[in-house]
Amino acid sequence: MADKEWEPGAPSLRAMAPSTIFGAAIPLAVYYVVRPHVGGDAPALMIAGAIPAAWVVVEWIRKRTLDAIGSITLFGFIAGIIASVALGGNAFVLKVRDSAFTALFGVICLTTLRMHKPLMFHLGKALSAGDDPEKRSAYDELFELPTARRTFLIITGVWGIGLIIEASARVLLAITLPTGPFLAVSPILGGAFFGGLFVFTLWYSKLARSRGEALLADSGIEFPSVGKAQLPDAAVVVAD
Repeated sequence: MADKEWEPGAPSLRAMAPSTIFGAAIPLAVYYVVRPHVGGDAPALMIAGAIPAAWVVVEWIRKRTLDAIGSITLFGFIAGIIASVALGGNAFVLKVRDSAFTALFGVICLTTLRMHKPLMFHLGKALSAGDDPEKRSAYDELFELPTARRTFLIITGVWGIGLIIEASARVLLAITLPTGPFLAVSPILGGAFFGGLFVFTLWYSKLARSRGEALLADSGIEFPSVGKAQLPDAAVVVAD
């Protein structure tokens, strides 16, 4: 079987597909399917939350690392269960519970802008390089590019602001729309925001890396010095 090359950078759609499908898409679909057939929001969240929980366990057994998307989704379901039980199924609170989590994640992104390596560097490293030592080393070398820190600061800042805007828009919809229409519109809103943020991340990271490599080329430095990891087809991760 021919080997293909992996390069450090933003995780590709292909690389993120399993985590996105099993850790987020299927659990959310299950929640909306089972919700009308159970006695409350908490049972629906528990049923749907079993899927990302299982995915996190499977990935831990396989790779000895936590799946980022599955863990985030699972945390959201757990927060929803707690809110549902504690507040007796208050409709408005249940509608905006995801907004609270999204806004919190956005605030964390903005808070890490003061760190040398902001949050999106670490999250990108986990999604792209996993626990492979050579790939993690190659990903770390991204920070040696002249444009690296500014790039990750901008990406993290855009995600932080974008997530806070998405959460605010969802709260506004929760206030103005009845539950039925809200549940129909909310996933579209979330998909548009998250899809846009991911497309921006891919585009800007490729642009910034090209600029950084061009600056290094004038000094005769090759990047990355560790070379490109050779992986079989089944494990290939190519930065889009």
